[in-house]
Amino acid sequence: MYFPYFELAASLFILLLAFEIWTRHYENQLARFFSFFALAAFLCAILTYSYRIAFTLDIARDINRISALLWVFIFPIFTHFAILFAKKDSLFKNPYNYLWLYLPPSIIGLFFLFTDLMYQRYEIQNIGIVSQPSGLYWLFILEALVYFSLGVGLLYWYSRVAPQKTEKDQAYLIAFGATLSFLVGLVTDFVSPLLLGYRFFPPTLIFDLAVMNFFIFIAMRSYSLFAISPSLAADDIIETMPDALIVTDLDGCVIFMNEEAKKILHASGINVCHVISTLFKKPADYEKLYDEVVRKKQLIERFEAELKDPLGETLPSLINARLLRVRGFGETIGIVFVIRDIRG
Repeated sequence: MYFPYFELAASLFILLLAFEIWTRHYENQLARFFSFFALAAFLCAILTYSYRIAFTLDIARDINRISALLWVFIFPIFTHFAILFAKKDSLFKNPYNYLWLYLPPSIIGLFFLFTDLMYQRYEIQNIGIVSQPSGLYWLFILEALVYFSLGVGLLYWYSRVAPQKTEKDQAYLIAFGATLSFLVGLVTDFVSPLLLGYRFFPPTLIFDLAVMNFFIFIAMRSYSLFAISPSLAADDIIETMPDALIVTDLDGCVIFMNEEAKKILHASGINVCHVISTLFKKPADYEKLYDEVVRKKQLIERFEAELKDPLGETLPSLINARLLRVRGFGETIGIVFVIRDIRG
């Protein structure tokens, strides 16, 4: 009796995750795409909830046509997200790659939207209205399995080859959460109804989708997938300027350099010196500074060290360093370095 309301709660939970990422990290392309994915997931979930409580089986069937159409696109969108996450977005420089990604689900979606070939019947049960798929439903299962395998396989691959440990952890957590939720849905909502001819398990797709989105969200929050950006660091920049400023993640990988930092370090961009420890002439100086700031959580002022730029020039410096936190949450997401050139 209360089952549809749990589905409603799970649907709203997905929407909340999308809203949280969109409002805090909308300037990031990957964050915006995840918000789009979560919004599509919410629409799938809320329509599934709606047909569960429909007044008649005919109304449930009509609502489910639209719901199923959206479900067909969820897995290609997830694969698209994985491609962007793994920094393979160069694939989309060729517009024909959008075709192979979205044309197959479009064709299968037409079967759901305009025919009755994908479902045998609709039934009223104690948890609400449920659908019983027909033999052609295997097309959808195959499509979901192929696209999900591509997406999660790419994430597992990236968890092994990513240049930063942070990104490896992010990719693995997302891949693990997605795999867990997909396997549950594959058994309860895809395979078992077809093999058994009836639904032995209550439908779990909405909850599976909520779990998948939650794991992605946790990866973002725990490992600051989208959090570090110049706009987020603006308050700290205002407080600690006026010299060269570098923002890194907790692994020491450079996220942002102001123009003064690029100038005095002869760095044309972030890729020139992507790990800040390589700028220190004596590695022990960086280890000491990192220990004071990250492990002891201290605000460091006028730390003396000699830096070296990519051209090999020595730069005697005074360094101020502090942790960068998300306002309102207090989560530590990186380190802000302010470097003063003390050459004569």
